[in-house]
Amino acid sequence: MRRIKVVRKRNPGCWGMAYPGKRMIDIDPECLDQTLLEIGIHESLHVEIPDLDESAVDRAARSIADVLWRLGFRQEE
Repeated sequence: MRRIKVVRKRNPGCWGMAYPGKRMIDIDPECLDQTLLEIGIHESLHVEIPDLDESAVDRAARSIADVLWRLGFRQEE
């Protein structure tokens, strides 16, 4: 399995961007806590399943982030 490269970078007008061909995602450095988790999952889904429509990606990312958050997953300091 090739890892997805994560870059903390601002993209005007959005919290994150996915580049499936490069296996890379950008996430706004201002994202924290559960928002960071949700955006990371959202953009990762775009890389792993590029044909999935935006509403399905959004719904899945919110649901997965909610479960992981309730399980106690947090960003390390």
